[in-house]
Amino acid sequence: MTWWTGTRLVTGRAIRENLRSRTFKIVTAFLLLLSVAAVLLPQLLGQDERDFTLATAGEVPTGLAATLDASARAAELEVDYLAAADDDAVRLAVEEGDADAGLAGDVLYTAQPGGLFPALVGQAVVAVELADRLGAAGLDPEEIAGVQSVVPPEQVGVGGVEDADRAGVGFIVGIVLYLAVTFAGSAIATAVATEKSTRISEVLLAVLRPSQVMVGTVLAVGAVTFGQLLLLATPLAVAVRVTDAVGLPPVATTDIALGVVWFVLGFATYAFLFAAAGSLVDKLSDLSASITQITIVLVAGYMVGVTVATTDSEGAASVAASIFPLSAPLVMPIRWSVGEVPAYQLALAMVLSAATAALLAAFASRVYRALLVTGRRARLRDVVGRDATG
Repeated sequence: MTWWTGTRLVTGRAIRENLRSRTFKIVTAFLLLLSVAAVLLPQLLGQDERDFTLATAGEVPTGLAATLDASARAAELEVDYLAAADDDAVRLAVEEGDADAGLAGDVLYTAQPGGLFPALVGQAVVAVELADRLGAAGLDPEEIAGVQSVVPPEQVGVGGVEDADRAGVGFIVGIVLYLAVTFAGSAIATAVATEKSTRISEVLLAVLRPSQVMVGTVLAVGAVTFGQLLLLATPLAVAVRVTDAVGLPPVATTDIALGVVWFVLGFATYAFLFAAAGSLVDKLSDLSASITQITIVLVAGYMVGVTVATTDSEGAASVAASIFPLSAPLVMPIRWSVGEVPAYQLALAMVLSAATAALLAAFASRVYRALLVTGRRARLRDVVGRDATG
């Protein structure tokens, strides 16, 4: 039996057990509902947010309507007008939700003070009044147009995120990756520790190499978790790319796809560490203490991503954390979404993470011999020094 044949047999057995488990069915159903909700809820909850109504006492003045319509088009909004009988009717229309804002003389009624639409209405009123006063002061229409055509200074963001919506995607990707790697790693450690405590490992190791059992278990959990992650990411990525249902820029599709790639690299990096940690225990009650250090590293990487990378994506600490193999899978997707990352840094981080994963796989194969140690909790120094087969 070749090495890959034995590994495939272990992988198939572990996948079947995972697919039959109640936990898998519950988590998969939850992720499916979550992916659908992520696409539908923003559309259902925000379907009218780009369409506003202005109530006025009588017909809206032509000049005000023209100015407000021009501002609304620039902001990609649509404005409807409601002619009310008098000032009291204008206020009532806003109170009852028939209008988003109401203009009655010098008073602007609104259900959301400080919102975008009331601000546009206020600017339109000021622009019309300014034009009237300039005309009364003797300026001709061309001169008035020249005064009103003054362009405000260009806004250039510095030291912050370039796209708030895209940064939000990066933040969500970071959370999902952290949870996926943590849960998958814990599942691997639990599977290894369970096989050892129930002596299933002794049966497997009678015909297979330790590395075959370890890699097969890791691949099985990785395949199941990867499938669940695709179930969550695919509908959202398609919705972002094809429709505007979720209100995110099309470039967010690349960020989501990159997040899936980083899950593979992050999982490969940490999975073998979790497998090694699980092999060092004889009882499931000892598992929590065995994986604590690995979990701390994961938490630290995630915290660096959401604090350092989001506030200063080009700083030395952010760059270093996004390239360092143990933190790159959690930090780089966030940093990539909040700012410009040179392509060479992205490539370097991926290469280093892949190389680290390969080294940790070899290291874990050596430590995995602890499955053969029974009757006491194995210590790392007891197993690293010995030669391992496979």
